[in-house]
Amino acid sequence: MRRLDELLLDYPFAGSRMPRDLLRREGVSIGRRHVATLMKRMGIEAIYRRPNTS
Repeated sequence: MRRLDELLLDYPFAGSRMPRDLLRREGVSIGRRHVATLMKRMGIEAIYRRPNTS
């Protein structure tokens, strides 16, 4: 969780796939859903432009 938090501070626009790939390059075996679960548990979500539906 600590390393995931560090990665998401560097890449605040990343969803769950990009951190998964970065962690796998570091040798951590982790899946996309587990990354998404940890992000939800830490209260972190990706920053991106959302649709303006008004």
